[in-house]
Amino acid sequence: MAEKTLELKRVVMVKAIVTEAFKDNLAKELDRAVKNLDSQAQQMDFQAKTYMEDLKKKGMISQMTAFKHQLDEEKGRQAAARADLLSKVEEAKKLVLNSEFIQGPLEGPITVKLGDNLYKKIGAAEILVKDGVIQEIRNAE
Repeated sequence: MAEKTLELKRVVMVKAIVTEAFKDNLAKELDRAVKNLDSQAQQMDFQAKTYMEDLKKKGMISQMTAFKHQLDEEKGRQAAARADLLSKVEEAKKLVLNSEFIQGPLEGPITVKLGDNLYKKIGAAEILVKDGVIQEIRNAE
């Protein structure tokens, strides 16, 4: 009789060894994200101004007030996101060379069979990279 197996998905954490190239790339990515957010904010302001002028012309003052409230909330969210990105830029500059930086999770398949320890199979797998090249695979089971 064939052995029963099942393929599951598990989270594999990607960590990077901090190098000057990594720090530069991270800073560039974060700067690009800030510029993108700024561009979106400018576009939103332009569109909002046009829309509010249109509402005002039509005498839709209560709708204009409600829209202004929504707009202010969105501007607040964008300002918080921008501040968070700028904070991450500063953190990136302070990263210690050769330390490990968590880049984020990936999903990967894992095959399990009868008798396997499920917790060991699906838990805590990591890939360590240096300038994009895999240096180590940890807890692969």
